[in-house]
Amino acid sequence: MHEHSEAIKRALDEAGLQAGIVSASDLAGGCIHRVSKVTLDDGRTLVAKTNRAEMVSLFEEEAASLVALAATDTVLVPQVLSTVAHDGVAVLLMTALEASAPTEAAWRRLGRELAALHTAPCPSRYGFDRDNHLGTTLQPNTWCDDWVEFNAQYRLGHQARLARDGRRLRADEVRRIDAVIEGLDRYIPRRPRPALLHGDLWSGNALPTADAGGGSRVALIDPACSIGDGLADLAMMELFGGFPTACFEAYWGGLDDPGEPADRETRIAVYQLYHVLNHVNLFGRGYAGQAMALAARLG
Repeated sequence: MHEHSEAIKRALDEAGLQAGIVSASDLAGGCIHRVSKVTLDDGRTLVAKTNRAEMVSLFEEEAASLVALAATDTVLVPQVLSTVAHDGVAVLLMTALEASAPTEAAWRRLGRELAALHTAPCPSRYGFDRDNHLGTTLQPNTWCDDWVEFNAQYRLGHQARLARDGRRLRADEVRRIDAVIEGLDRYIPRRPRPALLHGDLWSGNALPTADAGGGSRVALIDPACSIGDGLADLAMMELFGGFPTACFEAYWGGLDDPGEPADRETRIAVYQLYHVLNHVNLFGRGYAGQAMALAARLG
């Protein structure tokens, strides 16, 4: 029996599910949390993320992001069933998604869905109604009316401060990042169309899955949502690869105003710098060279 079975049972109770647990087995991909497939005696299969009880706030953040994405009725995400802390264990209980071989049609559909997500109605400010985490790094989401100021304070500025205080970047490297921040209004707009962002859209968080009709659809998992420039999601998608050209083509084709390519690439470089700095803070100086190359590219 799974060592966290009692906590998972409490999560089932909170979700109003009376079925018993037949089995629980670990799934691949849990870098921070333990991720398990839970089979119930009524035949249903669920997913439970577990960790120490003090980590329940991270599960509450993730649940809030999943609920926000689901509310747009655009992209496919797991349904949140409950979040609990019980007997020293935190649990996030969700519906399971059946893995499937990806198809080009599924990737094109994801591109269209992301375009719909980024043009869906949302608050007209930048930020989110709660802070969350990018990996284990705090992501401040204080509401702001100016996208340049938001990035200077809560995105690039925040990561640069962490890297400086943790001595993960040298003083000259921090100065290079500071120079980019000082010139941010040359690289990104102050009032881009506000869009709900997944926030951590690398290929590992895009899960090809079987849809109800027996076809394939790409679902999104592990979000760290905020309201911002939709190109910030595209930046992460391009940074580490794994998304086919068909997905990007469908995305640009789904926007009423995709903008000029040169302008897009500059904005994307800024948003990639944020994620690379986060990797510096998470994993060390192995990413410092990539961060400096992006900063040099911006001038």
